Order: sequence, then C-alpha cells, then structure tokens
Amino acid sequence: MGRTTTTRLVLVAVLLTLSVSAADAQQLAGSFEQLRVLVKPGDDVRVIDRAGEEVRGAVAELSSSSLAIMVAGKRRRFAETDIDAIRARRADSLANGAKWGLATGAGFGLLAGISYAAEYEDSYAAIPVFGLIYGGLGAAVGAGIDALISSDHVIFARDGSSAKVTVRPILMPGRAGVRASVAF
Repeated sequence: MGRTTTTRLVLVAVLLTLSVSAADAQQLAGSFEQLRVLVKPGDDVRVIDRAGEEVRGAVAELSSSSLAIMVAGKRRRFAETDIDAIRARRADSLANGAKWGLATGAGFGLLAGISYAAEYEDSYAAIPVFGLIYGGLGAAVGAGIDALISSDHVIFARDGSSAKVTVRPILMPGRAGVRASVAF
C-alpha cells in the first residue's frame, strides 16, 4: 500500500472518529429528572411510546414520573415507563460553524496573503494579517449559517432504546483501516 493511500485512510478514520464524537456530545436525558433541564412547558415535542406510536404536542406538565402534553387541545399523560423516546427541535451549535468558518476563511486569507506578498515584494508581514481578517469573517459567516439551522434531536431515551455506533481507526505497520461497531 502506497504512502498516499495510507494517508487517505488515516484522514478518513480521523474524520469519522471526530464526527462520531460530535454526535455523542449531544444532550440526552435518561430520566425525567434529567429531562426537566432540557424542556419546559410550552415546548413542542414528539413522544414515541413503547408500541412505536408517535404523538406530537406541547409540553403541559413534567414531573419526575410523568409527562403531560397538549394534543389537539386535549391533555394526554404518559408515564415515564410508557415512553421509548422523546424528540424535539434544537438549534445547531454555533461553535462548529464558527470553527469551520474560521478554518476556511483563514485558509483563503493565507492564500490571498501569499498572492499579495508575491505581487508586492517584501510584504510578507501581510500574510498573517490576511489570514486573521479572512478567518474572522469566515467565523462570523459560519456562526451565522449555523444560527439558521435547526433539526430534530432525541432528547430522552430509555436505556437500550437507541443504537450506539462506535468508529475507531486501525493503524498498524503495513495496515490501516477503520473498525466500526453497532450496539443496540
């Protein structure tokens, strides 16, 4: 296996590991006590019961053992043991957009600075300045884009009700690969 192929495999493994780590970092409650931190009365949720039926409604009341939601003007109560999962819309983290924007902007800024320095001799000090300016602009744009994004997230799950995916790179002399496992 060539050096380029190994480098690509390592890069793919690192990217997969980072993306799985980011997914694991989402907030997930395992009990109604923990769920009280994530939702408040009036929040829209989707409740998936033990039979797999999905009910949409607004949180009316949440205690340590039950959840009441308003569905079409009627109150519906669920015991914690009757619920398999609860989903809610959540805004995307602004931090990851800012990081990607910073990296992309700084990269373009460095290229612009190098181009400027090549055009005007002895102006190499401008390279980091271009990187900083473009990086700052990129971070602002990335955070702005992430502010517009929201998606459904599982905020409550019973133990054993959701799958866990683990991805790890395999790096040995003469070998490179990825080990993936799924646990239910």
